[in-house]
Amino acid sequence: MIQHWNTVINYLSAKEPIAGEYDLAILAGNSLPYLADELVQLFENKTAPLFMLVGGIGHATPFLQKNFKNMGIKVNDVSETEMYLEYFKQKYNLDETLFLTESTSTNSGENALFSLNKVKSIGLNPKKVLLLEDPILQRRIKATFEKEWQQTTAVFTNYVPIVPYVKAVNEEIIFEEDRLNGLWSRDYFLSLVLGEIPRLRNDENGYGPEGSNYIGAIEIPEKVDRSYDALCQVYDYRQKR
Repeated sequence: MIQHWNTVINYLSAKEPIAGEYDLAILAGNSLPYLADELVQLFENKTAPLFMLVGGIGHATPFLQKNFKNMGIKVNDVSETEMYLEYFKQKYNLDETLFLTESTSTNSGENALFSLNKVKSIGLNPKKVLLLEDPILQRRIKATFEKEWQQTTAVFTNYVPIVPYVKAVNEEIIFEEDRLNGLWSRDYFLSLVLGEIPRLRNDENGYGPEGSNYIGAIEIPEKVDRSYDALCQVYDYRQKR
């Protein structure tokens, strides 16, 4: 079953190469503090002149707070953006004024729309944009941004520093990359991975034009579909949705 997990995870992560300089880098709300470290690395490398944090309070918020607390970072019951700003202050001594911020969006659609509104409000028109998100949600976040920003000239690139391949899925999820262990609870990870394929489908239940119309039409490869079906049979996910 591990091969099936990793086939689906690889597809959802949609990792892309990055090269050169970008106009803007956006970290969308999620539960993974290491992505904040990756954003700081991009900042220090001057990969882009502008960096934006986007995220209010959503499904990932309590998991992000828990992960920060496990690291010894004190954060209050605030938005994901505000947690990241506090983390940057405590760990890196970076002032919040270094970042563009949006702290009211509660889902990926609002992440995309509200970030666009923020960019427009300050007269920006970025051409090359890096996106960082929970890798399980990376393919969908890019599709969502492409839909909401379609009237602009922006081209989005997924920045995925680690594809979260698994080597064991039992009572706990064990990842190939040790520093990922413990960042997702088992139930949360399963809900993300197994819940994401139906959202990507272009049918009446999906997020494509034939469904909710949150994203453009996406054709899921047969290999990924087969692996997803195999996982659903073992984990009885379709019956629990």
